[in-house]
Amino acid sequence: MNDRERIAWKIAQDLTDGEFVSFGHGIPYLVGKYIPREYQIYIQIESGVVCFGEGTPADLGDYEMRDSVNHFVKDNVGGSFFDCMLSFQMIRGKHLDKSVMGAFQVDCQGNFANWRLPGCPANGIGGAMDLAIGAKEIIIAMESALKDGTSKLVELCDYPITGRNVVSKVYTEFGVLQIKDGKFILIEHFSDYPAEQIIDMINGPCEIAPGLKRIDCIDIN
Repeated sequence: MNDRERIAWKIAQDLTDGEFVSFGHGIPYLVGKYIPREYQIYIQIESGVVCFGEGTPADLGDYEMRDSVNHFVKDNVGGSFFDCMLSFQMIRGKHLDKSVMGAFQVDCQGNFANWRLPGCPANGIGGAMDLAIGAKEIIIAMESALKDGTSKLVELCDYPITGRNVVSKVYTEFGVLQIKDGKFILIEHFSDYPAEQIIDMINGPCEIAPGLKRIDCIDIN
């Protein structure tokens, strides 16, 4: 299991049966693969679907059923299809329990940036801003550093902001951080990352929770 997969796996284990959730592109999209079979999680996508599953053209026979990242999906029992306007009414009306999104930066004030890197072109912020203020809980799933080693966990975001003071938790390859009172709090860590090493990977105020929990490494394919 690589870093991206372990992040997705851990988030899936922390979901609550019966929740309505939204998964963004990248690592968040992988979460659905690891949801416990005994759970009924209602996955919503912006284009207007609730409760869908993975599929292929061979077993679907319908090339029009695709999700927000253009993967083929199939309808599950209890699933619904509706227009984009109703979809965003659901989001803005606080009907989503959780939204799991990726980010370029997250800071200790709960701000996050995920739609544009400075100096790079972008199509627009899109539905991310609606999810940022509409979902009851915002969870960020990301690797802790950019390719050049720069930490994505910072004291204050200097990239264009998607949402302010909205992030509750950040899931990374080393563990789980809670954001509270203007600082990162390490509440869980994977066993192959010592807590002291994690503190050095964060470019902002960070504390180790008194009841820090260890996550044993797993290998699920």
